[in-house]
Amino acid sequence: MNRHVRGFTLIEILVVVSILGVLMALVSVLVIRAGAHKQRMQTEQLVTAFVPQAIMRYQQEFKRLPPMSVKELNGISSYKGLAITDNSTNECNEALLVALRHGDFSTPLGENDLPTEDPFGNTDEDMWNQAPNGFGGDPNALEILDSWGNPIIYIHKNQYNEVVRIVRSHPDVMEIEVEARKRDDDTYYNPTSFQLISLGENGVLDIDEDDPDLVDDIMNFTLQKPEE
Repeated sequence: MNRHVRGFTLIEILVVVSILGVLMALVSVLVIRAGAHKQRMQTEQLVTAFVPQAIMRYQQEFKRLPPMSVKELNGISSYKGLAITDNSTNECNEALLVALRHGDFSTPLGENDLPTEDPFGNTDEDMWNQAPNGFGGDPNALEILDSWGNPIIYIHKNQYNEVVRIVRSHPDVMEIEVEARKRDDDTYYNPTSFQLISLGENGVLDIDEDDPDLVDDIMNFTLQKPEE
């Protein structure tokens, strides 16, 4: 009986280790891509379906679109005296969320009603002078966040010509200015309703008129393709 057992050579071991390393790298890339795809899909659902549907329900019930400013909220009896301390940013989103979560709304928006994992946050650290009805005593001026932790941008048709200031969770440039998007003929998208915009994974407003497919932003409208 031949009791000699051949062992692995150093080269064979190195080859196996190299193959395992390549496989682990490929798996890591696939996991990262799957996570990024999930984040984008969740934000697309948020911007194109869940929040627009809540806004339309609000419009049907109150015969108006939700306001995008605290001043307009104060014009409604249910919100008298409501104010945000030192508010100059994210107001469009903060006012929208108060309207959609307020107790007077028959179908108020809850955290479990949105597809993103952490749908509410306070990126600019503003505080309400009193907790709005429907916020459970929370004085934080919360915003609706996309999958990357940035406030989505809500622009009412009556404020398309105004600049919206947004504070993001991005560690570099925290505050940016955003305007309603226009077509090539200088008319606004969704001229009779509202625009919702997520700044996407890169956290900036992408404007590339030559190739809309390169735009990272997620919107409740489709960008116009350039004419051939």
